[in-house]
Amino acid sequence: MTDRQAESEQRVTSLELFFDLVFVFAITQVTGFLAAKPTWEGLLQGMFVLGALWWAWAAYAWLTNTLNPEEGLVRIAVFASMVAMLIVALATPEAFGANGVVFGVAYFIVRALHLVLYAIAGRGDRELMQAVLRIAPSALIGAALLVVAGFTEDGLRMGIWAVALAIDYLWLLVSGMRGWRVSAEHFIERHGLIIIIALGESIVALAWGRQGSPSMPERFPPPRWAS
Repeated sequence: MTDRQAESEQRVTSLELFFDLVFVFAITQVTGFLAAKPTWEGLLQGMFVLGALWWAWAAYAWLTNTLNPEEGLVRIAVFASMVAMLIVALATPEAFGANGVVFGVAYFIVRALHLVLYAIAGRGDRELMQAVLRIAPSALIGAALLVVAGFTEDGLRMGIWAVALAIDYLWLLVSGMRGWRVSAEHFIERHGLIIIIALGESIVALAWGRQGSPSMPERFPPPRWAS
């Protein structure tokens, strides 16, 4: 992995922040998922979903660390990935139920668009393109397994999820980190901002969870999972 200084000052863009908002919404959906299934099985399933969501966000954090998301067709592709991520978030409460296929298909689109955008970033950079090609099998196979999991029964579904996440997380360790490009300042800022957004969302969720609060409009009842 190459750690290099950006050729010009690289800051987190508004589009990246918008993507992070969608991601944080998906995280709050995992909270609702866990509240609805307060069992050891539900905890394991919630960790699986959280692991998939975090890996997808981390992949895009690395991508926008290398590629300017505000450029032409790249912006359109990033918006498309945000729409797919929003569908993933909406399907999260039933990722191991009725919306398993929807979750898997939308997640596959998120991961596939990530590879397409990274291929664009790797044009003219042989080492980066080779790095992208090394992770392509794990990204596509892992995401495809989640689609397959949506068609299976509960017991088998959890096994397929475990295999899919193991492929995603372990493949990178096996294939190595050669060729990736990192702008350290941008990377630190991106992770700092996602924590701030998540904390802000948590504060909002806590406020909405206050039953009978006089400051809460009656026309906006607390979400089901907060009750």
